[in-house]
Amino acid sequence: MTGFSNTDFVALGEAVRITAHKGEVRYFGRDWPAFWRRLNTRRVLLKLNDQQLHDIGLSRAQAEREARLPFWKL
Repeated sequence: MTGFSNTDFVALGEAVRITAHKGEVRYFGRDWPAFWRRLNTRRVLLKLNDQQLHDIGLSRAQAEREARLPFWKL
């Protein structure tokens, strides 16, 4: 077994179906731009100073917690 028995891969940017732990199915093929944007946004959060974080309503701890999340998590 390759470990991909619950996964369908389709070439050329089409949807990729991955079965999650609780039978939840997610489609990632068209979400890559959103993932990339989320990853970059989280990296930028770490570069903001305390005043800039205050301006957007976040504490340093909240920004660090958000930045540690994987890019695929909201």
